[in-house]
Amino acid sequence: MSSGITLSAATRQNLLSLQDTATLLSTTQSRLSTGKKVNTALDSPSNYFTAQGLSSRSSALSNLLDGVSNSIQTIQAANTGITKLQGLTDQLKSVAQQALSSSNAFTAKAGVSSTALTGATANNLLSVGATTAVGENKVGDVIAETATGPAQTSLSSIQDAIFGAGAAAGATGTLSIDGQTITLTKGTDDGSETALATAITSKLGTAGSGVTVTYDATAKTFTATGKSDGTAFAIGTDAKTQAILGTAQPAAYGTAQTATSVDVSTTQKIDNAIFASGSTATVSIDGVNVTLTKGIDDSDTATLSKSINNQLKAAGSAVTTKVVGNNLVATGTSDGGAFTIGSDATTKALFSANPVAGKFSPTATSLATGLGFVAGDTFTVNGQAVTVGRTDTLSSLAQKVSTATNGTVSATYDATAKKFSFTAADSSTAIVLGDGSTSTAKVSKLGFAAITNYGAGQGNTVADTSGLVPTQKFTASKLDGQTISVQVAGGNAVSLTFGTAAGQISTLNQLNAALAPGNAMASIDSTTGALKITTTNEAGGDSLTVSASGTNKPFSSATSSAIIGGDGANSRNALVNTFNNLLGQIDQMAADAGFNGTNLLAGDTVNVNFNDKGTSSLKITGTTVTASLLGMNAINQVDFQDSNSINAVIKTINSASSQLKSQASTLGANLAVVQNRQDFTKQMINVLDTGAANLTNADLNEEAANSQALSTRNSLGISALSLANQAQQGILQLLR
Repeated sequence: MSSGITLSAATRQNLLSLQDTATLLSTTQSRLSTGKKVNTALDSPSNYFTAQGLSSRSSALSNLLDGVSNSIQTIQAANTGITKLQGLTDQLKSVAQQALSSSNAFTAKAGVSSTALTGATANNLLSVGATTAVGENKVGDVIAETATGPAQTSLSSIQDAIFGAGAAAGATGTLSIDGQTITLTKGTDDGSETALATAITSKLGTAGSGVTVTYDATAKTFTATGKSDGTAFAIGTDAKTQAILGTAQPAAYGTAQTATSVDVSTTQKIDNAIFASGSTATVSIDGVNVTLTKGIDDSDTATLSKSINNQLKAAGSAVTTKVVGNNLVATGTSDGGAFTIGSDATTKALFSANPVAGKFSPTATSLATGLGFVAGDTFTVNGQAVTVGRTDTLSSLAQKVSTATNGTVSATYDATAKKFSFTAADSSTAIVLGDGSTSTAKVSKLGFAAITNYGAGQGNTVADTSGLVPTQKFTASKLDGQTISVQVAGGNAVSLTFGTAAGQISTLNQLNAALAPGNAMASIDSTTGALKITTTNEAGGDSLTVSASGTNKPFSSATSSAIIGGDGANSRNALVNTFNNLLGQIDQMAADAGFNGTNLLAGDTVNVNFNDKGTSSLKITGTTVTASLLGMNAINQVDFQDSNSINAVIKTINSASSQLKSQASTLGANLAVVQNRQDFTKQMINVLDTGAANLTNADLNEEAANSQALSTRNSLGISALSLANQAQQGILQLLR
């Protein structure tokens, strides 16, 4: 039913506009009052339900943060405990190190000694004293004289010389030797050169002579050898005898050697012999070049002799010349020492009457040259050259050895035993003899023919030539070859053998190097040479056992213990109590490192959930921490008695400290994970809340502006409607 009121189109439009404005204004005011643009599902089903889901997850994550926070505190409590436990281990280590630096807990270490080792030194434990090398052969002693004939060409030529050329079997010939005339028969005594020598020796023996004759098949010479006392014997001057044994007459020991010149009774004869050309000439006697001048030295024989003697004496020669009849006679030393006559033309012309003078060289002599050395020869001792002088006696030659070697080796000549000996200055010095560069410079002339190399520390050493190979004969150290085993407490045993072979022990340094791994050391008594093996200071409180091989040897099997006591022991014992008291704090502190009833240091487990569905979590399993589980137990006084024991305790402390550091590292890693997830969760909550707000929250600035605009719009609409209504009333009044 109609109200009967008719509205104009404009009015109706204004009313509708006011209704819309009122509706929008109501909505805007609602958003401003709640701050949300979506308050119910009717506002925006999609945004409403999406925001509700985001808010629900955010709320669930917020609820998890409390558990995460508790887990973090539990881990931090355990970490705090470990940090303080580390401090306790540092204190324990400090106590142990204090014990290590305090006085020793022993007054005497365990030790086992050998018997006295006379001659032993640190550098040569096997020494029996400084080496004295004694020559194997006598030198400077009387030997049998010899006479050697010229080289033979054939047996037939020998037969012709003795029996005559073409002589038939049965023919005889005589030889004169040592004052005896012997008769040889062709076909009986001359089957060979050796048979002939044997026949001559046999017939001389029958005649009462001690001379023997031998034949050298290599040199093809016959040699007559006199008695062993050096007595001279004569070689007959007949042609037959000299064809076999030569013309040189062997001289007896003690007979001075001589060489006779040609006739020099006048100046003319002197000039003819010496000054064949030129106004000066040089002759060589005993290795000395003597210079003579025509018109000065040739006035007479006495002047010539005086000039020669002066120059020989100035050069150190003991040879002298004197006038005998019409000749000069050069005479050597009274002991028969050899001297030489030069082979140059001038010297040979002067002494042509006896060109072989000086060839005989007896060994019974006080001169070094009498041994066969030539002045200027050298031999070496430990690489140092010793030079033989013209006038050196055997004693003065021996004295030169000490000078040449700077006292490291000395030499003596025993005139009774007729032997040279070389003695080292100490037991670490070996003796090595060497030949010189010339054919006559041989150490065999000193009696050292078989062995010239003598080891150090061998004491009195001689050459044993009884076997096929010459050896050194001396009394070896009883230590040489002995094997011992050394063990300190329950440690590893060290086995070693004394000797000079590879891997064996011959010096104190080698012995200590071998003993060091077994915590043992050795020393030597400088007076008796005895060796003493003891524990090292690091193992000073331990026992020591030596197991030795062999009987009648320097070391015997024995066990020795250290003597514990003194102020050092008291000090270390007090530190033992301190150590154990600190050790007890470890268990107590570890037991108090829990949070809210959970203690990771007691082996408890913490489960940390990181999402509302429980699909993301971390299980942290604790480790029970006690002193014993860390490898540390209460110690006894024996544990602080020596450095090795203390170091063993320190080793367990270091191990415990490493374990605690490892656990701290694990806890730190877990704490980092949990804290990281905590931050992550907080940020996720913020993201979820922001997302939900973005879907439902109103923009208050925008809504405020809208409200202002709508209010203005509403006012304007009402004003317009009012004006329109007034206009209509005016028209009605006019119509009335």
